[in-house]
Amino acid sequence: MMIEAWYDNHIDTPVTVTTAAELDAVLDEVAAGGPLQMAQLITDGDIGKPHLFVGLNDDRGTLRYSSDDAGILYSQNTGTPFPLPEWGEVIYYFESADFQYPNDSEIPVSKVRAAAHDFLTTGGVQPPAGITWAEETIPAINPPTA
Repeated sequence: MMIEAWYDNHIDTPVTVTTAAELDAVLDEVAAGGPLQMAQLITDGDIGKPHLFVGLNDDRGTLRYSSDDAGILYSQNTGTPFPLPEWGEVIYYFESADFQYPNDSEIPVSKVRAAAHDFLTTGGVQPPAGITWAEETIPAINPPTA
């Protein structure tokens, strides 16, 4: 399977990912870019096909899956929630936009990475396994402020 990865260091040209090692390299680069960074993984490089936003923040992260069949889904933490940041909401950054996530959307980073690998393996035909998913209930994008 092939996916394209878009993230801050690759805004103009995506990274083509076909192996687990290539995906790990992308996720490592996103994580090294600082806390609260995201990558967008797109099946076959076709925005009309399923895609997955992967947010990374040290020991935690978030997921946002989208497809015509499933709609928009967020990862949901059903265990002990991570504390909210001092500003009181969960926000991750992709390029010049910030994405607001539900307060219970952060899950352990190991689950985030495993979900990204599942997305690569299956081509995103369904939401990645091993994750509790919740339907979108808040606006996905807040435009950046000047």
